[in-house]
Formats: sequence, C-alpha cells, structure tokens
Amino acid sequence: MTVRPLFHGRIALVTAPVVAVTLALLVGPVSVSRAASPATPGASPTALSAPAAPLVTTSGIDSVVARDTGVTVTGTGAAGATVTVHALGTEADPAVPGAAPTVTARAEADGRFTATFPRAGVSSDPYYAKFVATVDGTTIGTYRYVDDNETTPAADYPFPQALSKKGLQVALTDDAEEIGNQNAGINVVLNRIMVKAKVDSANTIEFSSAGKAYYFDRSEVESLDRQIKPLSDNGEVVNLILLAQNITTPNNVTNELVHPDADLSAGPIFGFNTKTPDGVAYLTAAFEFVTSRWTAAEQAHGRATGFIIGNEVDSQWTWANMGEKSLPDFLLYYDRALRLAEMAAQKAYGQARVYTSLTHCWTIVCGANPQPDRPTRYYPVKTLLDTLNAMTKEHGDYDWLIAQHPYPENLFNPAFWNDQTATGNVDTTQRITFKNIELLPQYLARPELRFDGEPRRIILSEQGCNTPGTGADAEKLQAACYALAYYKVRFTPGIDAFILHRHVDNRQEGGLKLGLWTWDDKRPTEAEPPGRQKLIYAVFRDIDTARSLQATAFALDVIGIKSWSELVPGFDASALAQRMPASTVGATVGATARKGQTIGSFDRGTQGWRVSDNATSVTRAATDGGALRVGFTAYNKLWRGTDRVLEPPVDARRNDQLSLRVKVPWAAQGTLGKANQTEVRVKAYSGADLVAEATAPVDMGAGWTPVAVDLSRWKGKGSVDRVKVWARGGTSDVWTGSFLVDDITFAASVRPHGQPTNIAVASSAAQVPEKGVPVSFTVTNRDTRPVRGVLTGQPCLGTSLLENRIPLPRLAPGATITVVGHINQWNPKAGADPVLCVGFRDRIIRTVLDAPAPTASTVFGFDDGTTQGWQAGEGVASVAAVSSFANGPGAPQAGVGALDATATPGLASAPKTVFLQPTTPLNLSDAAEAVVWVDSYGGAPGATGYEAVFTLYSGADKVSVTSTGYAPDRWNELTLPIASWAGRSSVTRAEVSFRAVGSTYPTWDPHFQIDTVSTWAKPRS
Repeated sequence: MTVRPLFHGRIALVTAPVVAVTLALLVGPVSVSRAASPATPGASPTALSAPAAPLVTTSGIDSVVARDTGVTVTGTGAAGATVTVHALGTEADPAVPGAAPTVTARAEADGRFTATFPRAGVSSDPYYAKFVATVDGTTIGTYRYVDDNETTPAADYPFPQALSKKGLQVALTDDAEEIGNQNAGINVVLNRIMVKAKVDSANTIEFSSAGKAYYFDRSEVESLDRQIKPLSDNGEVVNLILLAQNITTPNNVTNELVHPDADLSAGPIFGFNTKTPDGVAYLTAAFEFVTSRWTAAEQAHGRATGFIIGNEVDSQWTWANMGEKSLPDFLLYYDRALRLAEMAAQKAYGQARVYTSLTHCWTIVCGANPQPDRPTRYYPVKTLLDTLNAMTKEHGDYDWLIAQHPYPENLFNPAFWNDQTATGNVDTTQRITFKNIELLPQYLARPELRFDGEPRRIILSEQGCNTPGTGADAEKLQAACYALAYYKVRFTPGIDAFILHRHVDNRQEGGLKLGLWTWDDKRPTEAEPPGRQKLIYAVFRDIDTARSLQATAFALDVIGIKSWSELVPGFDASALAQRMPASTVGATVGATARKGQTIGSFDRGTQGWRVSDNATSVTRAATDGGALRVGFTAYNKLWRGTDRVLEPPVDARRNDQLSLRVKVPWAAQGTLGKANQTEVRVKAYSGADLVAEATAPVDMGAGWTPVAVDLSRWKGKGSVDRVKVWARGGTSDVWTGSFLVDDITFAASVRPHGQPTNIAVASSAAQVPEKGVPVSFTVTNRDTRPVRGVLTGQPCLGTSLLENRIPLPRLAPGATITVVGHINQWNPKAGADPVLCVGFRDRIIRTVLDAPAPTASTVFGFDDGTTQGWQAGEGVASVAAVSSFANGPGAPQAGVGALDATATPGLASAPKTVFLQPTTPLNLSDAAEAVVWVDSYGGAPGATGYEAVFTLYSGADKVSVTSTGYAPDRWNELTLPIASWAGRSSVTRAEVSFRAVGSTYPTWDPHFQIDTVSTWAKPRS
C-alpha cells in the first residue's frame, strides 16, 4: 500500500467560533513578519492606519505552516486592518490571550495577512502553539494550530512494510518470531517510565524538552528496548500504546501526567493532563522522548513507527478517565494530547503514524455498571469520530488515524458470525465487529471525514477471540473465530493491520481467555505465565503462509459453511501465502569446522554481538578463553540469546557450514537438572523473508559442545545479513543463568565425530495419563545424517514406561516417525512438568507429555435457566439463574448460565450467603476436590478487599475454604480439598458467602454470582 506524505503543501480554509479553554503558556520573543506594520508589536492601534473595510464574520486564521526556522500564520481580516496574532500555549484559553507573544501584521487589499513567529532564540518553541488573531482586541475567527508541517524530521526513512496484516500484542518476543508475527502492539505507561527527579543518576536518563530537563527511569526504558528491538529487528511493524495509570511509587509524575479531573477510583487507565501548563510540558516531553528514542534511524533501541494515544477513549470513564465530561469537553482535552503526540512524532520521524483508540460500540455506548448510558462517561464511537473530525477541521486538521477494537458483541462468545447488533448499515448498526468490519473503512472514505483528500488509515490494534470453556471444542471455536476474522480483514481494503489480543491467557482479565497460549497452572501467583499452545496457535502461525487453508480447514464445519467466500467478500485463496516460514535445516552435534570466515571469536570484546530475545546482557567471558556470555532471567521454555548484523552480508555459498561451540553451565534452581537438557537454535537470515534455522541438544554442565549447521540447500546463503543463537530448556521454571558461545564460523566443511544423536522427541496421549495408557513418541531426525537406534524407557520424576526398548527404523535427515510406548508409573513430581523420559545412546531426553488434562465433573452449572435448588440465605434478598449481569465480566464462567444473588441492604462486611440443601445428600465420595467460581460487584465504600467462603456440610461436620487474592468483577476459583474428609459421601448442605473486608458501610446491597460448582477426581496440585 502506498505511503502518502504527511502535511505536504496543504492549506485549509475553515473558520469557526472560538472554543474556550483554560490557562496560558508563554512562547517567548517574536519578530515582525514581512507583512507586519513597522509599528512596535503590541502598540496602540491608533498608531496604525485605519482598516479600509469593516471586519466580516468569516475572518480569521485559515492556515498555520511550521518550518524549521519559524511558524507562519496566514488568514483573512479586513483590507488594511492591523491584525495581532497571539501564540498561546496548548492549554491556554483563546478568549484571553493575555501576555502571550504576538506578531502584528497589516492586512493587504484583499484582506490577507501573514505573521511569522521565529523558532530559534526563543524561550519556548511555537511549534506546538495555539494561534489566535485579534483586531482592536476583538478575536476574529477561531484559534488554530499547525495544520501544515513542513519541518525537517530527525529521521525520514520509508515506513516499514509488513509482509501481511497479521499482528499480536506481543508478550514473548522469541515466540513472536517463531509464529511469524508481522505487526506488534506494546503497552507503554508513560508515568511508569517517566520520573519527577534524578534520584539515582545511574538509573536515570535525562532528556531535554523546550529547554528544560526531564527524567526517565533507565531500567523501565531499557526493559522496553528489550521488547521492541527484537521485534523490529525481525521486520515487524511496532506500535506503542501510550497510557497513564495511577502510579503511586516514590518520585512519580502521576499528578503531572494524569488529568486533574480524573476520578482515580475508576480507571484503570486515565486521561492525559492537557489542562495545566505543567501537564502539557510533561506530556510533550514524554511524547518527544518516546517518539525520538524508538524512531531513530540507527535503531539502537529498536524501532516503533506507530503511536496509539490512550485506550478505547469512547469509554473514557473506564479507559481514559478525566472525570465526568460531556463529549465536547472530553475531546477538547483528548484532541490536545492526540495533536501533541502527532506533532512530537513528526519532529522525530516524518512517516510516523498516530492513532486514536476506539471500541466496537458504534451508535451505542460500551459503558459498564453502574449507569451505562451516562452521557458524561461513555460516548458512541460514530458520534465521537464525527465530533473529533469537525473539531480538528475547525482548528487545524492533522493526520490522526484509527485504531479500532472490533471484538465480538459478547466478548465471551467468539461466534461473531451470529452477532445481532452488527448489521450492514453504517449509520444505524449498534456495533462494528468482525462481522461487519468492512463498514469502518467505507465510513472513513466519506469526503467529509478524509484528511488531505485521503481516508484516514486504520489498524485493528486490540481484539481477540475467547476460549469459552475447556476442552477441544472450546479451542476449536476460538481458533475458528480467529480464522474467519483474519480472512475478513485480509480482504478488506483500507485496514493495515490486525493485532490480536492476547499472546497468553491472563488471569486478571475477568475470566476471558483470549491467548494463543494457556497460562501455566503451576505458577498461580503470576498473571500470564505461558503454559501450552492452544489450537489457535498453529492457525495464527500458518494463516499467512502456503499452509493457510490446511490450517483452517476444521473451522468451516465449526462455523457451518462450506467455503470461506460465503462470509468473506473478495476471498482469494491464491493471495493467502504472503510470508515464507523459516526453512529447517540439519545440524550435526560434535562436528568441528576445518576453516572459513569467523564472525565470532571474542578474543577482543563482543564483536558486534547483541542482546536479543529474553536476554539481559552480552559480555566477553575472559575465564572461558574469550567466549561470549549471554545472561538472562526468563521462563525456561522460552528462547533467549544473541544476534549480530553482518555488514556487509556474508556470501556463504562456498562456506555453507555455520559452525560454533556452545556451553551451558549448571543451573541450581527449580527442576533444572541433568534430565532436563537444554537445546540451542541457530538462525541465519537473508532479508526479511529468507530464514534458515537448526536446533540441537546441548547438555547442561557437559562442557563445550560443537554444533555445525548445514546451509548448503538454503536459498539465502549467498547473502547472509544476520545470525542469531538461542538457547532454552523445556520446563516451566524460571531459568536465571547464562550460556556461552564461541568460534562462530562460516566453514567450507566440518569434521563429524561419533554417531548422529540430534533427534527431537515429542510425546502425546489421547487419554488422561494413567498406567497402561498408550503414548505416541514422535521422533524427528534433526541431524545432517541418517539415524537409527533404540529409545530406552527411563524412570523420571515419578513416571516410567512399561517398555525398556522401543526400536527406531532408519530415519533420513528431516524425517519423522511415530512409535508407541505405554505408561507404567504416572505420579508426576509435585510442581514439575508432567514428563516422560527416554534414552537415546548417551542422552536422556525429557519430553513433556501432551495429554488431556483431568476434567471437572460439573454438579451445578445453571445452564437450564433454573436455580437448581440454590436459595437465598442470610443477607441475600433473592437468587436467579441469569445469562448475563451488569458487573464484570458480565457473562457466565462457562456455559450459558450462572446464579445471580441480590443482597439485602446491610452492613458491607456481613456475609451474604446462598445455599443448597438437597432433599437427598450428595455423594461426592469419588471427588478429591470440590470447586466453585465466584464473581461480584466491587463497590463497597471504604473496602480494603473482598472475600468469598465455600463450605460443605455433612450433618454437623463441615469443611470450608476462604478465597485468597479475591478480586471483584472477575471469576475467582475456590477449591476445597475433600479427599480426606469423611463427610464427602453424604453432603447435606453447600454454602457460598461473600462480603466486603474493612468496610463499615451500613446499607450495601451488591450483586454476586456463582457458577460451575464441580468436582475433580484427583487433586490438581
């Protein structure tokens, strides 16, 4: 898609009444333009000739052009009139110019006037100023900002072009490369990276804006570098989502950056402070720092070229809170932030793109409990866009763009093709979701909404597909949602990117499970530790490749169609393969290079090798003969490493064996040990779309391991412009440590030693693991030579196989075969990954078993529309079976129903209880755990927290569990161990109670819900 230049040679001729705002910011000394009167600026009008004609109501400023040397303001007054142009601060009240700097100009015979404000030698740059014209103290026309930016930016390279529209809000940079991500979204909380004062010089970055020093937290900023740089190095188009939160840590700038009218009890994201001079100064500095650091031409810190200002601003009370505001009042402040960001970005990079962020609500509001239709909290997107467009055209248009979030109408139901509120008429549809996404570019193509004659660009910066439950069917529905949504966006002109939310399921997202990965149940205190890849993972990875239709074929039946063209206008199967996956090549373990071109010997320094994915340092390790040491702290299962850009590229056609030595020292923490070998991956790059990769085992603590990668059949070997070396383990532990690499060489040939041992083994079972269950072992030869041998069963962390020996037939390089064994012992060590171990020659290979997890038996799910015998107890007025409710997350934990309880007004800290008293006692004798999910509204005044209790009775005997870390407006799981409870075979009563903690409010009457009361046959921990 052609990238049009921004602000080039355009003059707008629009005037309108003045809009009042507050306060003023001095700009500094001024000069008189060539059209100005020779009289002193600010002199009495009596010293100047009288105007030749009376003023007309259409007079005023109609163009403001910014150049490197000055800002030129032009407009229309009355012929011969003396016009005074005032340069006010962004936040200033245009009705009260006050002491703002001025330039006077004489209107020509046709009424035209011109005034130029210099940019050099002034105390504050008029680049960001708001300009007002007056005659005899009376304002003519309205205020106007720069609307034609002809300044020379610090960087002006072509806008990066992604290979496809596929994108992701990235949490795991290495995995983003593995799945071929092309467009990335990264959150940047400005008042987390910015600080008030230089408290710790070593951890502070000083930055100058408008001649004043501002400060940024080095550790926070460099953490973002480590997220952004690996992505942009791989050619991904990176967008930064700029936010403000209620940060209360010492030395914070929350008062400066968060709007002073914000209700800090709402949020969690707040509007920017463009109301005060300090707010504008700090916000401008923050925007200038972010846009200059991550758009620099040399990409030392990584490259971001898109900047999203705030989040879902139409739902301002929740996601851009500025307190109670009418839409015009809200946009008055928000437009200032959007404009400041766009101007700052243009100073840094001439092709930068700045976006506003919007929900899927189009002619309705996306408000939440309470008062969802309150006009001072939530606004329809269509009305917001129309109002913002009119405002910017009136006061100086600029290239603000659209970042929309077309989630399904019910975020918990991924079957968006059934959405009822997403219709085909853009003027009446309630929502724009994936179902009718084509309406958005159609609407923005209307002439009155265009900028500089062109429709405003669109990205879809946050949207996803929920996994509505557990099991294969739920994952199929999620993946089918993504497949259809991607195809619709792929063939909808006018949309640049589709950035999926999330990378990993997040426990703090109100019960939604939107990730490509599950979270890891063995790490319950973390929000989104990566567990396993869901079905959507493979669909996402392959959807923009030649395997696209193969990867999505299952989804046709899920959706109920025979062809994608039934729901995707313009679908073209031949246009799906936009990206070439990495080519897998062989690697020989134990092979050493004979001679060649060395790109890493490390006798002197790091030789251009850099920190890459999930690494924190790259240093020369003198104690290991000058090797490169890569330090890190990251999940064991993630790749971490180092890379080097080769300038000029290496021609490896004669030296097509990429050899190196790798050493992984012992790690003392977690379950890392000899049974948990590590592996390395070596990657070679040639341009954006040719990548070769090879993987090989390297045993921890085994000393130096030579590895040789065979590039002889790779198409890119004639111009290798980058090499990367990764390492990882295979468990869920956090691995803090290092690995070493040395003697990285492009060699003409290598000398193998011993028999080939580079095989990969994956294990899977179709049933829940227990003794006798068959296990499929998929064995892949990753070596450069054929391999044959025997897999031997090895006891390992509480598991073993019945078979001692499983023969492997001859496997050619790259070939895969599946052999079968059977579980003998299955009692995985607590806290460890469930693994099976096999031996191959002198190696022990630890393989995490991919098998169905034990499932809960639902006892009460409330999906039949009844309360299923549950009743209102103490502190509860009534109960009802519901399919939705006002408090978050608004939908059942699973299925289509939940039990909703309405409390009786009473003391907030007193328990509010629902109970079941079955006519026949429940027999739970086969259960080891009983579970209930609880959700609630969290609005008790003065509450320090909330608490739920789950109790089972057998006559007078009882057992109970109290929630830990309970959070309102999300589903909380309460697990009650009952394996050793004698009463479990005759449960006579069940209770769930809820209360606020720390609140003495006397008449609180919240709603709370329960769902999915279930049992587990075996303990899960």
